[in-house]
Amino acid sequence: MKILILGGIAESKELALALLSGGHEVIYSIAGLVRIPDLPCKVHIGGFSYKNVDGTTGLAKFCLDKKIDLLVDATHPYATTISENAALATQRAKIPCWRFNRPGWNPKNYPRWHDYSKFADLLPQISHFSRPFLSIGIGALEYAKYRPVHQQWLVRSAKPFQDQAGIIQINAIGPFDINDEIKLMADFSIDALISKNSGCNRVSAKLDAAARLGIPVFVQRRPELSVVERNFGEITSLIDAIA
Repeated sequence: MKILILGGIAESKELALALLSGGHEVIYSIAGLVRIPDLPCKVHIGGFSYKNVDGTTGLAKFCLDKKIDLLVDATHPYATTISENAALATQRAKIPCWRFNRPGWNPKNYPRWHDYSKFADLLPQISHFSRPFLSIGIGALEYAKYRPVHQQWLVRSAKPFQDQAGIIQINAIGPFDINDEIKLMADFSIDALISKNSGCNRVSAKLDAAARLGIPVFVQRRPELSVVERNFGEITSLIDAIA
């Protein structure tokens, strides 16, 4: 089969390698904003929109031009735009769309876990904290105007951004070690952690560190994704189904 993988997480690279070893032809697509994977297959960097062509139309054309047999959406759980484009584009191209939906973290493992849906829901919950750690990437800057004057935010981002009053930035790319996360939170006197429910043990160190330090965590609920033909919670199940 000729398979297009929309990637960006560790499991999507594992999937690509497994399918290549199984004799399939693979094209791996990634935004490429942070790093480019080293894979023994064709890698498409950037999105599928161009000029006056939107992402859905561009992706559908790509699938048709490359004669793709199956599209696998193995993007980040919060990458709603590309997931929506994938579902619509495959309908136009008349090929199946399967999704790997990485399982989220278990709140029972974190006694001070709190959920929120949107930042507006989060604000009242964290208003009394002084030094929250927003581990949601550069997207945290969208909400900087809502920062209470008494708060100092710590924002970790893969890409540097312009300095802003009341915000300390750290530029780093994970995964991170739990001991380093504990030191980071202690050094900056963090009293709350804000995160997304990304799932995966590789990136859970920040939650584990917060639990060790007794710091409350506020985790954004997973967004609802568009409907596709099949969903998988384990990479091995997805590989078996393709085989």
